[in-house]
Amino acid sequence: METLECPPYFNMLEQKVWAFAVEAHGEQQRKFNFEPYVRHLERVAQTVMAYGGTTGMVMAALLHDVLEDTPVTVPELQAFLEEVCQDTITKPEEVLQMVIDLTDQFTKAQAPGHNRRRRKEMERQRLATISPRAQTIKLADIIDNTRDIIAYDISFARVYVPEIVAVLEVLRNAEPFRLYMLACYEAQTALYRLEDQRENRSLEEEEDLGF
Repeated sequence: METLECPPYFNMLEQKVWAFAVEAHGEQQRKFNFEPYVRHLERVAQTVMAYGGTTGMVMAALLHDVLEDTPVTVPELQAFLEEVCQDTITKPEEVLQMVIDLTDQFTKAQAPGHNRRRRKEMERQRLATISPRAQTIKLADIIDNTRDIIAYDISFARVYVPEIVAVLEVLRNAEPFRLYMLACYEAQTALYRLEDQRENRSLEEEEDLGF
């Protein structure tokens, strides 16, 4: 595992959150390219920052998978945020709520008896109700995930990309709107690539059959 260093563009409060996320995610890696998982978190946070996100939003972006993918509990995260936000203008309860909003509520364990299609639809309906700031972070997450999945896992992309296109329909409250348009562009680009891949595979099959 490579030695991790906090990117210099984070302020002191964000650096503390970055360190917390690194420790929480431990040696987790992105399953697509096996890079340290924190690299995904950094990219999401950097996108949020680039599109005018507040320090609280950047913190939530760095933490957006910590409740879903690590042993960290809501009370533990709340205690940490209250400590690091002390004597700052950032409100720990708002950061915590964004992280909760960004945590999948309809996993197999939490929604037994529902197949993936139904769980994703329930999640889509929930995402329509979360705060505009949380929706903005979700867009940044979608952008990074879509780029990675279409590049490294074309098979899963056939499942993931149509799901994301549906999710984007309910994230219109995110700001700024140009970030929403970027997410739509990435999704459409992925759809075009999937279609090209399908057409190329059909041509190869026809050639194998001698047509």
